Amino acid sequence: MTSPKNLLVLTFMLFCMQSHADETSADLQKACVNEQVGLHKGIKGNAVEASNFEDYCKCETNYIVSRATKEQLNQISKKPTTKPKWLTQLKSNALKSCIAQEKQITT
Repeated sequence: MTSPKNLLVLTFMLFCMQSHADETSADLQKACVNEQVGLHKGIKGNAVEASNFEDYCKCETNYIVSRATKEQLNQISKKPTTKPKWLTQLKSNALKSCIAQEKQITT
């Protein structure tokens, strides 16, 4: 039988895990937007604004968070400037997936 104290501790742990996941997602999305703005800054004829990339970066972030392990997410949350090979691969796969989704939505 579960005691109320154990239930309270379990609830708190679940809340902390979700809070950490939300924070990691927000950090990933912000990094994606900053990266996209930097990559597209030199393109002539178009104003580059962070809002132009929010939908794509949300898609990329959801893709990464849903496929990375807890250990991988902890790795990038502790060292946000690192770009491990697994992250590069997930971002490449996310690009293909998110563009395919965008095409389905707009057609």
